[in-house]
Amino acid sequence: MRLFFALQLPDDVKERLAPFVQPSPAISFTRVEQLHFTLAFLGETDKLDAAIAAAQTVQAPPFDVAIQGRGAFPGLGRPRVLWLGVSDGKEPLCAAADKLCAALRERGFELEDRPFKPHLTIGRTKPGGDKEARRTLEKVPLGELARFTAREIALVQSVLGPKGAKHTVLRAFPLLAKT
Repeated sequence: MRLFFALQLPDDVKERLAPFVQPSPAISFTRVEQLHFTLAFLGETDKLDAAIAAAQTVQAPPFDVAIQGRGAFPGLGRPRVLWLGVSDGKEPLCAAADKLCAALRERGFELEDRPFKPHLTIGRTKPGGDKEARRTLEKVPLGELARFTAREIALVQSVLGPKGAKHTVLRAFPLLAKT
């Protein structure tokens, strides 16, 4: 199965972000109901128990996340992936992702080597859509777009289909302070 760990967004936050993921012929936008912060992408794996065991070791308190800022990977000159950033909450979000990735590596998962950069993917540019992608990002206000308290991380199964991926939360792991 195709798995990843995510920080899910509350419904009210998804509603606030909905205006920035409207259909476009030049951009394949993330469906509003699937907006999330990816913490670790596992890809195709049959090691469900190992993934669960890794997540159970992550100890981190709940924290606030403010969604603010915009950008593209690899950059605005060639905007392939459009994203929204994080202002408040960046450090605890990175710390939780780092702890999770370390626990996954200990259990034999091969993950990306690049440092975790918290971002919310909102779309992917289609061929020839660079100009429209830049215009789309310019429409995103520079101020804070939404804020929420992160209380859990989720193990999500992604099933690819002709109408895009279908995401199902398999299990949630509460964020709790060390006792």
